[in-house]
Amino acid sequence: MGLTLFYVTLAAEVLITVSVIVSIVLPQRRIWPPPRPRSWKGTLTWLLFVTSGAGTVCLGVVDWGSLALAPWIRFAVGAPLWCAGNVLAMWAMAVLGIASSFGEEGQLVRRGPYRFSRNPQYVGFIAALVGWAFVASSGLTLVASLVGTVPLVLVPFAEEPWLAARLGAAYEEYRRTVPRFISVRKQRHDDLGSIH
Repeated sequence: MGLTLFYVTLAAEVLITVSVIVSIVLPQRRIWPPPRPRSWKGTLTWLLFVTSGAGTVCLGVVDWGSLALAPWIRFAVGAPLWCAGNVLAMWAMAVLGIASSFGEEGQLVRRGPYRFSRNPQYVGFIAALVGWAFVASSGLTLVASLVGTVPLVLVPFAEEPWLAARLGAAYEEYRRTVPRFISVRKQRHDDLGSIH
């Protein structure tokens, strides 16, 4: 059961990665962001992301403890990463809105976690995946988590040209002042706007 779940999860992650690469390299044939609201491409992308995420969580349960990581790594490193990542991703989704999170056009959001990262949902999901692998102390989960981060790192490169074409100068200004993922540099207060 564990290996079947592992292969299904990896297959979903590889398919997402391929679809994101196609979207970057061939934007006229892009899969993400979807060309139309509620298109099959958007539905397929989210189905693959859900399969990947749920598969990784289930792998952690099925393969629990196979790495025998030290408890301090599991609970002092993994648990905070997992919890903070989930909180950040859900907060970002709530601020951006469900429709925009699912690839529909919306306004540029520069409040909440979007003041500090252009992609806080992806940052949160990456932290949660890695944190869960540590908490579960699972080799299969660690591999699935690392493979699952690849499309999360790549997807902004598919989204940014799409956002620039739709939001214009406001997005270009936002891109200049807010990092793609995270940054340790201090931002000026006037860089932190609300909704444009």
